[in-house]
Amino acid sequence: MPLSSPLWETRASPVAGAGVFARVAIPAHVPVMPCLGRPIPAAAVVDGLRAMQIGPDRWLAEDPDAPDASDFVNHACTPNVGFVNGDLVLWSLRPIAAGEELFWDYSTAQAEPGWSVPCHCGGPGCRGTITGFFDLPAAVRAEKAPIALAWLRDADRTTAGLALR
Repeated sequence: MPLSSPLWETRASPVAGAGVFARVAIPAHVPVMPCLGRPIPAAAVVDGLRAMQIGPDRWLAEDPDAPDASDFVNHACTPNVGFVNGDLVLWSLRPIAAGEELFWDYSTAQAEPGWSVPCHCGGPGCRGTITGFFDLPAAVRAEKAPIALAWLRDADRTTAGLALR
């Protein structure tokens, strides 16, 4: 996939490095972008690799020889795109203005117990820390479930193959 399309383009972001921005106004509830990459096991994930968790031991990693725009969509605690159908396609959650940066909530794909990174979104409802889905408070987890990947939606730590703490 190219780093731009008629809907969006990749460019410098004030949030973190590069980001993806709407080129035109995007209406609510439409598919915006598939997430592409190469599936790898958890053991192959290394620091600095752009990757998202897609199963208990599966990650979708960037192809360093052919980066995809979905590798550059940044996190926000109050995102404007999400996994509405539970698959690897980001959908608009509300109308998105031309020039607005696209954001998804990284917690809606991640489930590694104890994983966390500081959040820099600074938006309304910022949690301050990005955690795995099951480390979110129950009320936040329930709010995020409709935009999470399908493997997380109805799972608990046991059925997702994750160790209970």
